[in-house]
Amino acid sequence: MPSDSWTDARLDDLAATLRPLPQQLARVATALEHLTDETKALRADLSQSQRQIAQIGWALSGALIAALIALILALA
Repeated sequence: MPSDSWTDARLDDLAATLRPLPQQLARVATALEHLTDETKALRADLSQSQRQIAQIGWALSGALIAALIALILALA
């Protein structure tokens, strides 16, 4: 009989090796779900930061325009 034949012992070894697979898969799925949640939170934080940067930019633009108008009126 060849050494690579499927014996009961080899099948038992294979079953023992595969037995923890469902628990490992469940842990990976849980970690992936947690990672997905973290990604959503990071995207929300990034969007909020971009909105704040835009607001600051508009405020600085408004202040510059106001200063230019004041300068023009003072020189006129």
